[in-house]
Amino acid sequence: MDARLMNLIRDFQRKVAQAVSMLESAGIARPLSNIAWASADFPKRGPMPGGFTFYPHGFGCAIRCQDWSVDFDFGDAGEIDGFDEGRLCSFGGKRLADYGFKSEDEIRLSYRQATEVGDLMPSRTLSYLRERQGNNDEGAG
Repeated sequence: MDARLMNLIRDFQRKVAQAVSMLESAGIARPLSNIAWASADFPKRGPMPGGFTFYPHGFGCAIRCQDWSVDFDFGDAGEIDGFDEGRLCSFGGKRLADYGFKSEDEIRLSYRQATEVGDLMPSRTLSYLRERQGNNDEGAG
C-alpha cells in the first residue's frame, strides 16, 4: 500500500480513538452497533465538557477540538477503525502536503488502488485495513 495513504489512515484512526475516548469521558457510551448509535437520543450536542464540540449524525459523529477535528462512522458492530475515501480526504484537508499528497484526487486514486489489490477491505458502509489490529479498543474490531 502507498505509504502516504497508510500514514493518513493511521492518523485518522488515532484521532477517532481519541475522539471516542473523549466521548466516553463525557458520558456518551460507545455503541454496540452503528444501528444503536443511529437510534440513540443524545441529551447534549454541541459544546462538551473538556473543550470539544460533538455533532452526532447517522452512524457516527463529528468531533471538533481547538487544534483538530474528525468525522467518522461506527462500524456494524461498533468498530472504530473503519474509514472511507471521503472522510480521509476531509481529515487530510489543508494538510494534504503533510501526507505527501498534492490533491484529494491523489488520495482517491491511492485509495482505489489499495482496494483493487486487496490492502483495503470494503464492508457494507466502510473500509478496513486488511491487517487489522484485532483490538477493538485501539480502533480495530
